[in-house]
Amino acid sequence: MEEPLLHDDQPSWVTLANEEAEAGNQHRDAGFREASQIWAQESGVGGVASPSRKSSPSAAGGEADLPKIVLFMRLGNLAAAGLLIFGSVGNVTNVFSLSKMVLAGYGICFGLLICCLEINLSFLRHPIASNFGFLYNPFLRMMFYLLMAMVTWTFETILGEISSIVLLTLAVFNTYVMCWYPG
Repeated sequence: MEEPLLHDDQPSWVTLANEEAEAGNQHRDAGFREASQIWAQESGVGGVASPSRKSSPSAAGGEADLPKIVLFMRLGNLAAAGLLIFGSVGNVTNVFSLSKMVLAGYGICFGLLICCLEINLSFLRHPIASNFGFLYNPFLRMMFYLLMAMVTWTFETILGEISSIVLLTLAVFNTYVMCWYPG
């Protein structure tokens, strides 16, 4: 007696797909077993690494340095924002120059924006992201920091010049960090 072409009244493309899936699962299971064996050999007995295993310091250092470099960037941004606010408050009282008073007002607002961005409070995260999304783009953030540096340079004070240099340095550093460590 001949076997029916279709088992259990299933179309041929279903049975072929099931057979291919079973073959793929067997292949995947074999790959998993092979990877598990390699991992067990590399890690040694009881989780102790064997002497033949060499860890690359650059791979381990890159992962460990990520939180440090981001923390350093955030602290630098907070310090620069503090300098910007402090220098701007000193120029708000300059009643003889209306343009410097207006720029000082912008400096205070920019500094507060950077502080709110870096403090990362949950209730401020969404409004900042939706209204100031350019701060999450490396190039646009660099342009914003350059704008803040130009604003502080116009104050023509020592504190304005120092904060301008700090902001220029942070513009380059923020761009580097955001490009090399995205997300």
